Amino acid sequence: MEEQHGAFVQVQIVTTSGSYPEKGHDLVPSHQKVKIQLAEAARKLELTDTTGWVAVVTDREIDPEKSWTENGIVGHVQVDWGPREGGGG
Repeated sequence: MEEQHGAFVQVQIVTTSGSYPEKGHDLVPSHQKVKIQLAEAARKLELTDTTGWVAVVTDREIDPEKSWTENGIVGHVQVDWGPREGGGG
């Protein structure tokens, strides 16, 4: 069976509490909303409160309410997910 190019992205979610999956990447449909994979990571890593957390890919915040494709994400991606860094001052 030939895999459709662009139909999937390979994703790893990285938090201060660990990574999901711990090694490698999950293969997820590119049309799936980002928040679905974030919720799975929260469940697997036993994160209790992710309110206000942001998802960042290569220094660019992405929208969890949109799909990977809508966020312009293709191929392999590492998502840094955690509280928004506050600017002191």
